[in-house]
Amino acid sequence: MTLNPRNAEFASVRLYEAETSVATIAARHGLDPAAILDFSLNVNPFGPPPAAIAAAQAALATSNLYPDLRFARLRQAVALRHDVPEDWLFFGAGLDDVIKLVIHAWTTEGCTVLVHVPTFPRYELEANLRGCRVVAVESPSPEKTDLAAFDAALAREAVALAFICSPNNPTGENFAIEAIADLATRHADTIFVVDEALINPAEDGAMALPKRLSNVVVLRTFSKYFGLAGLRIGCAVADPHLVAVAEVGRPPFNIAAPSVEAAVAALADEAFLASCKQTFTAEKDFFIAAMEATPGISIRGSNANMILMDLAHHAPAAAAEALAAKGLVVADATSFRGLENHRALRVSLRGRADNERLVAAIKAIA
Repeated sequence: MTLNPRNAEFASVRLYEAETSVATIAARHGLDPAAILDFSLNVNPFGPPPAAIAAAQAALATSNLYPDLRFARLRQAVALRHDVPEDWLFFGAGLDDVIKLVIHAWTTEGCTVLVHVPTFPRYELEANLRGCRVVAVESPSPEKTDLAAFDAALAREAVALAFICSPNNPTGENFAIEAIADLATRHADTIFVVDEALINPAEDGAMALPKRLSNVVVLRTFSKYFGLAGLRIGCAVADPHLVAVAEVGRPPFNIAAPSVEAAVAALADEAFLASCKQTFTAEKDFFIAAMEATPGISIRGSNANMILMDLAHHAPAAAAEALAAKGLVVADATSFRGLENHRALRVSLRGRADNERLVAAIKAIA
C-alpha cells in the first residue's frame, strides 16, 4: 500500500492539544465517566438554547430527505444578523471544514500561507496537507503577536493566505480591527482570513471589513457561545467572487438539516447569548482571582470561558495527568506551536461548582 508522502509526514500531527477523551481518562484511572469534568475543549458548558434543540428534533422527521443545497433559511438568518448579502456567505460542517475548503479553493500547491503562533494549528496543518509552504511568525511573548514582524513577513513573501485568529486560541488576544484593515490595505495581493470563532456572536468584530476590503474574509462558528459544537456549523463571510470559487469544492450537502434548523433557532435567541456572556464573565473573574492568589500560577491570557495559565513548578503534562486522576480534564497547551517551552495549561470553564472543584485541585498541586 502506498501512502501520500505528504499525508504520511503529518500523520502524527493532530489539532491543538494532546487529544484525549472522557472515556480514555476514565479507563486509565478507573473512574466513572459520569463523574469526570471536561475543561479541555472550548465549548459552551451550559448547552444550546432550548429552541435550538427543539428545532433540531423537529428536523429529524425529514431525515430521509437531503438538506437544502443552499441552506436558504440559515443563509437568510446569518445575512440578516451581520448585514451582509446572502451570496457573501460560505458554509461548512464547522470551521475545520470551512478552513480546509477555503485553503483548497484559494491556494495551489507551493503557495505561501502565513500564520502567527501560538494559534489554532488547523491552519498550518491543512496548508501543509495542501502542499503549501507555511511561514510562522513567533513573537517574543506568546500572548502578544508581533504585528511588525507579521507585516515584515508579508512584505518579504508572496503570501497567498494570511490567518489571523481574533480572539486568539489559546491566548485570548484580540487584534484591533483597524490594524487588520491596515495590513490588508497594504498587502492587497494576500487574502486575510480573520477567524472569530471565539468572539461573542453579538459583537460586530471584523464583520464590516469584507465590504471595505475584498481581500478580507471573516470566519464565524456556532460551536462556542451558541452551544452547537456537536452539530458542526461554521461559515465564512467573503467577497462573492471568493465564495464562488470556494463553492466549486464544497460538498453539496455538507451541513445536516437538523444542524441548519438548530442554528436558525439559536440566532433568534438573543437572551441566551446575553445570559452566557454574563455567566462567562463572572466565572472568568472568579477563576482568575483564585489563580492569581495561588503562588506558582500566572495567567497568560483569557477570553470568555477560556483561560491560558502557567504553572511554575510542574511540567504541564504531569499537571494535566494529576488533575485527570482526580477526574478533571484540562488541555496541555504545550502542544501549541510557540508554547513548547512554557508550562502552559488551557482550561475552558464550566459552572461555579465545577470551577470550584478545579480551583481546589489546582491549588493542591501548585
